[in-house]
Amino acid sequence: MVCFNCKSQIPDNVTSCPNCGAPVMYQTQVKKEVKLRRWQRWMLYAVIAVVFIGMTAYAVKIYLDNAALMTRVAAVTQNLETARQELDTTKKTLSDSQGQLSQSKSEISQYQGQISDAQNQITQLTEGQKALTQKTEEYQKTINTQAQSLQGYQQFRNDLGVDNANVFNTLVQLGIGTSNKDFYKIKIADYNLGNGTDTDKDGLSDTVEAALGTNPAKADTNGNGYNDKMEILAGYNPVGTGKSPLDENFARANSGKILIQIDGKKEAWYVNPKDLKRYYLGRPGDAVKALQALQNISAQ
Repeated sequence: MVCFNCKSQIPDNVTSCPNCGAPVMYQTQVKKEVKLRRWQRWMLYAVIAVVFIGMTAYAVKIYLDNAALMTRVAAVTQNLETARQELDTTKKTLSDSQGQLSQSKSEISQYQGQISDAQNQITQLTEGQKALTQKTEEYQKTINTQAQSLQGYQQFRNDLGVDNANVFNTLVQLGIGTSNKDFYKIKIADYNLGNGTDTDKDGLSDTVEAALGTNPAKADTNGNGYNDKMEILAGYNPVGTGKSPLDENFARANSGKILIQIDGKKEAWYVNPKDLKRYYLGRPGDAVKALQALQNISAQ
Protein backbone atom coordinates (compact mmCIF):
# COMPACT_ATOMS: atom_id res chain seq x y z
CA MET A 1 0.00 0.00 0.00
CA VAL A 2 0.92 3.67 -0.26
CA CYS A 3 0.62 6.31 2.47
CA PHE A 4 -1.44 9.12 0.96
CA ASN A 5 0.14 11.55 3.39
CA CYS A 6 3.85 11.04 2.63
CA LYS A 7 3.41 9.01 -0.59
CA SER A 8 5.69 6.26 0.77
CA GLN A 9 5.26 2.52 0.29
CA ILE A 10 3.97 0.92 3.53
CA PRO A 11 3.32 -2.72 4.48
CA ASP A 12 -0.22 -4.13 4.27
CA ASN A 13 -2.41 -4.41 7.43
CA VAL A 14 -0.66 -1.56 9.38
CA THR A 15 -2.73 0.98 11.28
CA SER A 16 -0.31 3.87 10.90
CA CYS A 17 2.47 4.90 8.51
CA PRO A 18 5.84 3.88 9.83
CA ASN A 19 7.38 6.89 8.15
CA CYS A 20 5.13 9.80 9.01
CA GLY A 21 2.84 8.21 11.62
CA ALA A 22 -0.35 9.12 9.79
CA PRO A 23 -3.24 6.76 10.60
CA VAL A 24 -4.11 4.22 7.93
CA MET A 25 -7.74 3.09 7.41
CA TYR A 26 -7.49 -0.23 5.60
CA GLN A 27 -10.84 -0.21 3.78
CA THR A 28 -10.53 3.41 2.88
CA GLN A 29 -6.90 2.92 1.84
CA VAL A 30 -7.83 -0.04 -0.37
CA LYS A 31 -10.56 1.91 -2.13
CA LYS A 32 -8.25 4.80 -2.77
CA GLU A 33 -5.53 2.49 -4.14
CA VAL A 34 -8.02 0.67 -6.35
CA LYS A 35 -9.23 4.03 -7.67
CA LEU A 36 -5.60 5.13 -8.18
CA ARG A 37 -4.74 1.88 -9.91
CA ARG A 38 -7.72 2.28 -12.22
CA TRP A 39 -6.77 5.85 -12.99
CA GLN A 40 -3.19 4.78 -13.68
CA ARG A 41 -4.44 1.94 -15.88
CA TRP A 42 -6.59 4.29 -17.96
CA MET A 43 -3.76 6.70 -18.22
CA LEU A 44 -1.55 3.85 -19.47
CA TYR A 45 -4.26 2.87 -21.95
CA ALA A 46 -4.53 6.48 -23.09
CA VAL A 47 -0.75 6.73 -23.50
CA ILE A 48 -0.68 3.44 -25.40
CA ALA A 49 -3.58 4.64 -27.58
CA VAL A 50 -1.85 7.95 -28.28
CA VAL A 51 1.42 6.17 -29.07
CA PHE A 52 -0.41 3.69 -31.32
CA ILE A 53 -2.28 6.46 -33.13
CA GLY A 54 0.97 8.42 -33.48
CA MET A 55 2.83 5.38 -34.78
CA THR A 56 -0.03 4.61 -37.13
CA ALA A 57 -0.07 8.21 -38.41
CA TYR A 58 3.71 8.14 -38.80
CA ALA A 59 3.51 4.83 -40.63
CA VAL A 60 0.82 6.27 -42.91
CA LYS A 61 2.99 9.35 -43.49
CA ILE A 62 5.99 7.13 -44.29
CA TYR A 63 3.83 5.10 -46.66
CA LEU A 64 2.52 8.22 -48.38
CA ASP A 65 6.04 9.67 -48.57
CA ASN A 66 7.30 6.39 -49.98
CA ALA A 67 4.47 6.35 -52.49
CA ALA A 68 5.25 9.93 -53.53
CA LEU A 69 8.93 9.07 -53.67
CA MET A 70 8.24 6.04 -55.82
CA THR A 71 6.12 8.22 -58.09
CA ARG A 72 8.95 10.72 -58.40
CA VAL A 73 11.46 7.91 -58.90
CA ALA A 74 9.26 6.49 -61.64
CA ALA A 75 9.00 9.94 -63.25
CA VAL A 76 12.75 10.46 -62.95
CA THR A 77 13.34 6.99 -64.38
CA GLN A 78 11.04 7.81 -67.27
CA ASN A 79 12.82 11.12 -67.80
CA LEU A 80 16.18 9.34 -67.67
CA GLU A 81 14.99 6.84 -70.23
CA THR A 82 13.74 9.66 -72.45
CA ALA A 83 17.02 11.51 -71.97
CA ARG A 84 18.96 8.32 -72.78
CA GLN A 85 16.96 7.88 -75.98
CA GLU A 86 17.53 11.54 -76.87
CA LEU A 87 21.24 11.10 -76.07
CA ASP A 88 21.44 8.08 -78.34
CA THR A 89 19.69 10.07 -81.07
CA THR A 90 22.06 12.99 -80.51
CA LYS A 91 25.06 10.65 -80.61
CA LYS A 92 23.86 9.20 -83.89
CA THR A 93 23.25 12.69 -85.28
CA LEU A 94 26.70 13.79 -84.05
CA SER A 95 28.30 10.73 -85.64
CA ASP A 96 26.55 11.53 -88.94
CA SER A 97 27.64 15.17 -88.62
CA GLN A 98 31.24 14.14 -87.96
CA GLY A 99 31.14 11.99 -91.08
CA GLN A 100 29.79 14.91 -93.08
CA LEU A 101 32.39 17.19 -91.48
CA SER A 102 35.20 14.81 -92.46
CA GLN A 103 33.85 14.72 -96.00
CA SER A 104 33.58 18.53 -96.03
CA LYS A 105 37.15 18.82 -94.74
CA SER A 106 38.34 16.52 -97.50
CA GLU A 107 36.48 18.59 -100.09
CA ILE A 108 37.85 21.82 -98.58
CA SER A 109 41.37 20.39 -98.70
CA GLN A 110 40.87 19.57 -102.39
CA TYR A 111 39.47 23.06 -103.04
CA GLN A 112 42.42 24.61 -101.18
CA GLY A 113 44.81 22.64 -103.36
CA GLN A 114 42.99 23.84 -106.46
CA ILE A 115 43.02 27.42 -105.11
CA SER A 116 46.74 27.15 -104.37
CA ASP A 117 47.39 25.93 -107.91
CA ALA A 118 45.24 28.73 -109.30
CA GLN A 119 47.08 31.29 -107.16
CA ASN A 120 50.43 29.96 -108.39
CA GLN A 121 49.21 30.24 -111.95
CA ILE A 122 47.93 33.76 -111.27
CA THR A 123 51.29 34.67 -109.68
CA GLN A 124 53.13 33.33 -112.72
CA LEU A 125 50.78 35.19 -115.04
CA THR A 126 51.19 38.36 -112.96
CA GLU A 127 54.98 38.06 -113.02
CA GLY A 128 54.85 37.41 -116.75
CA GLN A 129 52.56 40.40 -117.19
CA LYS A 130 54.91 42.57 -115.09
CA ALA A 131 57.92 41.40 -117.11
CA LEU A 132 56.03 42.02 -120.36
CA THR A 133 54.94 45.46 -119.12
CA GLN A 134 58.51 46.27 -118.06
CA LYS A 135 59.88 45.19 -121.42
CA THR A 136 57.15 47.18 -123.19
CA GLU A 137 57.98 50.26 -121.10
CA GLU A 138 61.69 49.82 -121.82
CA TYR A 139 61.04 49.49 -125.55
CA GLN A 140 58.70 52.49 -125.43
CA LYS A 141 61.31 54.55 -123.57
CA THR A 142 63.92 53.56 -126.14
CA ILE A 143 61.59 54.49 -128.98
CA ASN A 144 60.68 57.79 -127.27
CA THR A 145 64.35 58.56 -126.62
CA GLN A 146 65.23 57.85 -130.23
CA ALA A 147 62.28 59.92 -131.44
CA GLN A 148 63.21 62.81 -129.15
CA SER A 149 66.84 62.63 -130.26
CA LEU A 150 65.80 62.58 -133.89
CA GLN A 151 63.32 65.40 -133.35
CA GLY A 152 65.91 67.45 -131.46
CA TYR A 153 68.51 66.84 -134.11
CA GLN A 154 66.05 67.81 -136.86
CA GLN A 155 65.05 70.91 -134.91
CA PHE A 156 68.72 71.70 -134.43
CA ARG A 157 69.22 71.61 -138.19
CA ASN A 158 66.15 73.77 -138.74
CA ASP A 159 67.32 76.31 -136.17
CA LEU A 160 70.67 76.90 -137.83
CA GLY A 161 70.89 80.09 -139.82
CA VAL A 162 72.44 80.59 -143.24
CA ASP A 163 75.57 82.07 -141.70
CA ASN A 164 76.22 78.87 -139.79
CA ALA A 165 75.52 76.50 -142.70
CA ASN A 166 79.18 75.91 -143.48
CA VAL A 167 79.97 75.42 -139.80
CA PHE A 168 77.11 72.98 -139.53
CA ASN A 169 78.37 70.96 -142.50
CA THR A 170 81.77 70.72 -140.85
CA LEU A 171 80.24 69.59 -137.54
CA VAL A 172 78.03 67.05 -139.30
CA GLN A 173 81.09 65.54 -140.91
CA LEU A 174 83.08 65.49 -137.67
CA GLY A 175 80.48 65.18 -134.89
CA ILE A 176 77.42 63.23 -133.70
CA GLY A 177 74.30 64.30 -131.84
CA THR A 178 74.28 63.23 -128.17
CA SER A 179 71.74 63.54 -125.34
CA ASN A 180 72.47 65.13 -121.99
CA LYS A 181 72.18 61.69 -120.35
CA ASP A 182 75.21 60.50 -122.29
CA PHE A 183 77.09 63.78 -121.82
CA TYR A 184 77.03 63.24 -118.04
CA LYS A 185 79.17 60.10 -118.55
CA ILE A 186 82.19 62.13 -119.71
CA LYS A 187 84.21 64.30 -117.33
CA ILE A 188 84.55 68.02 -118.21
CA ALA A 189 87.94 69.62 -118.86
CA ASP A 190 88.85 73.06 -117.53
CA TYR A 191 88.91 74.66 -120.97
CA ASN A 192 86.93 77.55 -122.44
CA LEU A 193 84.50 77.48 -119.49
CA GLY A 194 84.76 81.10 -118.41
CA ASN A 195 84.71 82.90 -121.79
CA GLY A 196 81.78 85.29 -121.87
CA THR A 197 79.47 86.80 -119.30
CA ASP A 198 79.68 85.18 -115.84
CA THR A 199 76.75 86.58 -113.82
CA ASP A 200 77.33 84.62 -110.59
CA LYS A 201 81.16 84.78 -110.74
CA ASP A 202 81.63 81.04 -110.27
CA GLY A 203 84.10 80.61 -113.16
CA LEU A 204 81.46 79.33 -115.59
CA SER A 205 80.08 81.59 -118.28
CA ASP A 206 76.31 81.89 -118.57
CA THR A 207 76.36 79.97 -121.87
CA VAL A 208 78.30 77.11 -120.29
CA GLU A 209 75.90 77.05 -117.34
CA ALA A 210 73.00 76.89 -119.77
CA ALA A 211 74.67 73.89 -121.41
CA LEU A 212 75.28 72.21 -118.04
CA GLY A 213 71.83 72.97 -116.63
CA THR A 214 73.14 74.98 -113.65
CA ASN A 215 71.75 78.29 -112.42
CA PRO A 216 73.72 81.17 -114.04
CA ALA A 217 72.57 83.52 -111.25
CA LYS A 218 73.68 81.24 -108.40
CA ALA A 219 77.29 80.21 -107.88
CA ASP A 220 76.30 77.12 -105.86
CA THR A 221 73.25 75.69 -107.65
CA ASN A 222 72.60 72.76 -105.30
CA GLY A 223 73.55 74.73 -102.16
CA ASN A 224 76.08 72.22 -100.79
CA GLY A 225 78.80 74.77 -100.08
CA TYR A 226 80.86 74.23 -103.29
CA ASN A 227 80.54 76.39 -106.38
CA ASP A 228 79.41 74.83 -109.62
CA LYS A 229 82.81 74.89 -111.36
CA MET A 230 84.58 73.14 -108.46
CA GLU A 231 81.98 70.38 -108.52
CA ILE A 232 82.01 69.68 -112.26
CA LEU A 233 85.82 69.62 -112.42
CA ALA A 234 85.88 67.19 -109.44
CA GLY A 235 83.31 64.92 -111.15
CA TYR A 236 80.36 65.78 -108.91
CA ASN A 237 76.79 66.62 -109.89
CA PRO A 238 76.37 70.43 -109.55
CA VAL A 239 72.54 70.29 -109.73
CA GLY A 240 71.96 67.25 -107.50
CA THR A 241 73.80 65.07 -105.00
CA GLY A 242 76.74 62.70 -105.27
CA LYS A 243 79.07 62.13 -108.20
CA SER A 244 78.20 62.31 -111.86
CA PRO A 245 77.64 58.89 -113.57
CA LEU A 246 81.02 58.89 -115.31
CA ASP A 247 81.69 56.05 -117.75
CA GLU A 248 85.30 55.75 -118.93
CA ASN A 249 84.39 53.12 -121.54
CA PHE A 250 81.83 55.46 -123.09
CA ALA A 251 84.38 58.31 -123.10
CA ARG A 252 86.99 56.09 -124.74
CA ALA A 253 84.48 54.93 -127.35
CA ASN A 254 83.82 58.58 -128.29
CA SER A 255 87.39 59.86 -127.99
CA GLY A 256 88.47 62.12 -130.84
CA LYS A 257 84.86 62.90 -131.75
CA ILE A 258 82.81 66.08 -131.66
CA LEU A 259 79.56 65.60 -129.72
CA ILE A 260 76.66 67.97 -130.37
CA GLN A 261 74.39 68.60 -127.37
CA ILE A 262 70.98 68.17 -129.03
CA ASP A 263 69.04 68.54 -125.73
CA GLY A 264 70.45 71.99 -124.94
CA LYS A 265 71.38 74.98 -127.06
CA LYS A 266 73.12 72.73 -129.60
CA GLU A 267 76.53 73.26 -127.99
CA ALA A 268 79.48 71.26 -129.30
CA TRP A 269 82.02 69.34 -127.18
CA TYR A 270 85.23 67.63 -128.18
CA VAL A 271 86.38 64.40 -126.44
CA ASN A 272 90.17 64.53 -126.18
CA PRO A 273 91.78 61.07 -126.66
CA LYS A 274 94.65 62.00 -124.34
CA ASP A 275 92.68 62.57 -121.13
CA LEU A 276 89.19 61.31 -122.20
CA LYS A 277 87.66 64.62 -121.07
CA ARG A 278 85.18 66.70 -123.01
CA TYR A 279 86.18 70.23 -124.01
CA TYR A 280 83.58 72.91 -124.48
CA LEU A 281 83.55 74.26 -128.05
CA GLY A 282 80.44 76.42 -127.76
CA ARG A 283 77.55 76.94 -130.14
CA PRO A 284 77.88 76.38 -133.92
CA GLY A 285 79.12 79.91 -134.62
CA ASP A 286 82.00 79.53 -132.13
CA ALA A 287 82.67 75.80 -132.45
CA VAL A 288 85.15 75.91 -135.35
CA LYS A 289 87.25 78.65 -133.72
CA ALA A 290 87.35 76.80 -130.39
CA LEU A 291 88.19 73.56 -132.17
CA GLN A 292 91.10 75.25 -133.99
CA ALA A 293 92.40 76.67 -130.71
CA LEU A 294 92.05 73.24 -129.08
CA GLN A 295 93.96 71.62 -131.93
CA ASN A 296 96.75 74.18 -131.47
CA ILE A 297 96.89 73.38 -127.73
CA SER A 298 96.92 69.63 -128.39
CA ALA A 299 99.70 70.08 -130.95
CA GLN A 300 101.79 72.00 -128.45
